[in-house]
Amino acid sequence: MNEALSEFKHEFWDRESIQFNNAGLAPISNSVAMRISTMISQNQFQGSLMDLEWLPIISETRKNLANFLGAQMEEVAFSQNCASALSQAALGYPLKPGDEVITLDQEYASNYYPWKTACERSGAKFTAIESGSDFFSGAALTAKIVSAIKPGVKIVALSWVEFQTGAVLDLRAIGEKAHSVGAFFVADGIQGIGQLPFSFKDLPVDFVVGGSHKWMCSLTGQGFFAVKKNFSDLLSPTLIGCGTFNRFGTFADPSAAMETTARKFEAGGFGFIPMFALNEAIKVHSRAGMEVIAEEVYRLSRLLREGLHTQGIDLVTPLEQRSGITSFRLPINKEIVFLQRCREEQIAVAKRGEYIRISLHAYCDDDEVLRVLQVLASIPKV
Repeated sequence: MNEALSEFKHEFWDRESIQFNNAGLAPISNSVAMRISTMISQNQFQGSLMDLEWLPIISETRKNLANFLGAQMEEVAFSQNCASALSQAALGYPLKPGDEVITLDQEYASNYYPWKTACERSGAKFTAIESGSDFFSGAALTAKIVSAIKPGVKIVALSWVEFQTGAVLDLRAIGEKAHSVGAFFVADGIQGIGQLPFSFKDLPVDFVVGGSHKWMCSLTGQGFFAVKKNFSDLLSPTLIGCGTFNRFGTFADPSAAMETTARKFEAGGFGFIPMFALNEAIKVHSRAGMEVIAEEVYRLSRLLREGLHTQGIDLVTPLEQRSGITSFRLPINKEIVFLQRCREEQIAVAKRGEYIRISLHAYCDDDEVLRVLQVLASIPKV
C-alpha cells in the first residue's frame, strides 16, 4: 500500500464502528481530535492569553485552504456552513426580472432554497431541470444542463457531486457553457471536496462552497468558499460587521472603505475551534494527496458495487462512478432488516429517499466492505 495512503488510514485506526456515511457526517481524524483537545485546554486555562498564538493561525488556515482549493488567499472566505455561503451568493447577487437561474431538481435543500428565494424576491425566473431517467448519470445530466443554458441565464447553481445519487457533474463543460452566455457558475462542492481533486484556478467556476464535516473529516460548523473577483465585485455582503470593513478590535471609522477581497463576506469573529480543526484536516488530506485519496475511494466503491451486483441487488449507481457515493434499493422487508442489523452492528449508512446510500472514504478498508456485503447476503429473501 502507498505509504501516504497508509498514513491517512492510520489517522482513523481506532474508530469503533464502520463509518459508511461520509456524505452525511464523517468521523474526525486523530490529528483533528488532538488539535481540538489542546485548544479546549488552552481556552479553559489561558483564555484570551492565547490570542497571540491563535491569531496567526487564522492566516495559516486561510493560506492552507487556498492552496488546497487551488485558489488565491484573497479569493477565499470562511462561513458558518454551506447554506450561509450559498445564501451569500444567491441573495447578494443583483438579480432582476427577466434574469434566469438554473439548477437541478435533485439539489440538496441548501443549494435550492436560497436561489428559489432570491428569484422570488427579485422577480427572476427559477428553473429546476428535471433529471428524469438520467437521475444517476453524471454525463447525461451534464449534457441536459448544458443544453438548457441559453442567453438570459445569469446564474447556474449546481452541486459538483449530487448528495443522493453521487452523480459527478462536469464542471468544465457546464462552466464554459455558462460563461459563453454571460452567466456565472456557482458550485456546491461539499460532496466532492475532500474525496476528489479540485482546482479553482483551473476550472470555469466562479463561486465554490465546501464544508468541514463530510469528506474533510472535521467538525461541523465550519463552511468555506472561494469566489473569483469578477463575481465577488458584483456581490453585496448579506451580513455586515467589523470584518466587512476590516475593523476588528477597534472603533468604527466612518471613512473606512469596504474590504475588496473575499474577506468582505466575513462579518465578525471566527469560531477558532472548528476553523483550526479544518486546518488540521486540510493538512491530513494534503499529506496523503487528493489523487491518492480519490483512487482509493474509487477502488473501495467499485469493490462494494461489484459485490452488490453479484448478489443481484438493485444497484442504481454506475459501477464506474468516480464519487464514493453508492445507492441501491432493497425490497421493503429486507431493507428494514438490513437497517436494523446496521444499527445493531454499528454500521453507519443512510436512507435517502427510496435508496440506501453508502459513502466510502479512503480511510475505510476492504474488510469493512466485505462485512457489509456479508450482512446483506445473510438476510433471507422475502
